[in-house]
Amino acid sequence: MTANAFHNIAQIETSLWEAADQLRANSNLTATEYSMPVLGVIFLRHATNRYQTALQAIESAQAAGTSPKRPLVEGDFIKRRALMLPEVGLRLGF
Repeated sequence: MTANAFHNIAQIETSLWEAADQLRANSNLTATEYSMPVLGVIFLRHATNRYQTALQAIESAQAAGTSPKRPLVEGDFIKRRALMLPEVGLRLGF
């Protein structure tokens, strides 16, 4: 991922957390009504952390020569219990 992509992710994350705070503090919704969107934000953060950890492990293994240097595939991430989403075609409406 490029530095610009990480910047965009940080902006999206900030926006999602602000929205979650608004739901919690400034709405008449009960906890059960806003829990699903908030849990979704938490899941996305967890998935991002898992992806980053797996990517670092893959890159370290490639640099050490214990893993072949080739384009990454979904199986590389599944092996490390992480999700891989293709960069092409992924569009978020933020």
